[in-house]
Amino acid sequence: MNHHISVECLVDRSWNPTTKEWDGQNVNGTLIDFTTQSAADNSNKLIPAGIVMLDTGAFESVPVEFIKTW
Repeated sequence: MNHHISVECLVDRSWNPTTKEWDGQNVNGTLIDFTTQSAADNSNKLIPAGIVMLDTGAFESVPVEFIKTW
């Protein structure tokens, strides 16, 4: 990937059964690459994920569904 893209992603996620939405912390970062990772609910299922360098300097693998560009 040649371009770094500014993103916002949801980390430290948990499902809220009351609101039927994901809760977590929205953090800003830079999308630097794509990969696949095992799904949380099925280790045999691979899902697309982005490698994000957070503004804190940490790297995190985030499922694509929890990444937004701005």
